[in-house]
Amino acid sequence: MSSVVVIGGCAPGGGGGESGGDGPITVGVEAGSPWETFFKEKAVEFTAETGIEVEFQAIPHANMRQQFLTDAIAGAGSIDVFTIDQPWLPEFASQGYLVPFDDVVAEDDRADFLPHTLDTVSYDGGLYGLPYMVHNTVLYYRTDLFEAAGLDGPPTTWDEYREYARILTDRDAGIWGTIIPGKQDGEVATRFQTFVKQTGSDIAAEDGAPTIDTPEALEAFDMMTAIQFEDQSSPPGLHDITEIQGQFLEGKVAMVFQWPYMYGMTADPAQSKVVDQVGLALSPGNPDRVSTTFSWGFGVNSASANIDAATQWVLWATSTDVLTELSVTQVTPVPRESATEAAAEDPALTAEQHAAIATFSDSVAESTTIPMTPFYPQYQDAIAVAVSSVMSQNQDAAAALRDAQATAEAAFG
Repeated sequence: MSSVVVIGGCAPGGGGGESGGDGPITVGVEAGSPWETFFKEKAVEFTAETGIEVEFQAIPHANMRQQFLTDAIAGAGSIDVFTIDQPWLPEFASQGYLVPFDDVVAEDDRADFLPHTLDTVSYDGGLYGLPYMVHNTVLYYRTDLFEAAGLDGPPTTWDEYREYARILTDRDAGIWGTIIPGKQDGEVATRFQTFVKQTGSDIAAEDGAPTIDTPEALEAFDMMTAIQFEDQSSPPGLHDITEIQGQFLEGKVAMVFQWPYMYGMTADPAQSKVVDQVGLALSPGNPDRVSTTFSWGFGVNSASANIDAATQWVLWATSTDVLTELSVTQVTPVPRESATEAAAEDPALTAEQHAAIATFSDSVAESTTIPMTPFYPQYQDAIAVAVSSVMSQNQDAAAALRDAQATAEAAFG
């Protein structure tokens, strides 16, 4: 079973902090998240193994980035370990607010991480932490509706996706084949970026320069608008992740793209009207059956006075044993191959849960992450504006993409 090792027995220093310190350490976590609950319960085991006491500072997601940033800029070191939502990492790493991990994780241990997962915690060729959860969207579909329509399985291409959405739409019964995202928010931009990746393209080049205005992005809009306006296989209006999820759980939509966390909700009668009627599959492609991979991970504040102890937490919290338990208890994909394999053999999971984890993990392994540039949030905002403009029919796709490209180029400089 794989384990993480510290090269030379200690973590590198960085920023205004000092290598050393035996704790206690403070870990900043997302308030109310399943990760807060899980790691709080596990922390007693870490303390028993290392003697390092762990305190948690729970922060609402909307405030996490700013609170971490404020601590880092001030060099206060009041939070030793940041829980990193991946889009923040390039900004923090480029400013020296995270301890480099290049000399911390052995090469053979890096090989235990699934393809591309360490990319989610890397910037400019350097490693700045470790992920504990990686995920992207997969296709959730109604197996009962597919069977009734004579469809043998989920769509594998955009053409099939559009065709199946038409077939599955029954307006008299209040059933829509799918639901196309369109509101102006970050989640909607994420969906659009995934569509672009499915064409074999992306929204940025290797150097981080934006590549939003492309023929492939226009193809994505063509697909979205055809389903929404020509076929009318998606309910009218502008939709966000909350509505997409809600309508699927209410039994009103046959196919949606959603994160792994919704899987548990579909099996809960208190939240779902489609219990035992849900299948999972890789997203249909054009031609690539991929999605955009994101991660949550831990990074060490370079202003910490307890860098060694904080580093030990990061290594322990992302070890095979801990991640296996995380995967099993929350039916979620994790970045380690050894943990994924161990979870696949765990008898506590049902056959359906094993299959779900396999689908989530396969999607991560096939996919790539967001552009790791400090300007990604600006790109995301520009795309969100473009999608909303097109799906509200206030602007044609070509003009919306030109405007988004110009906004992103101004941010990139």
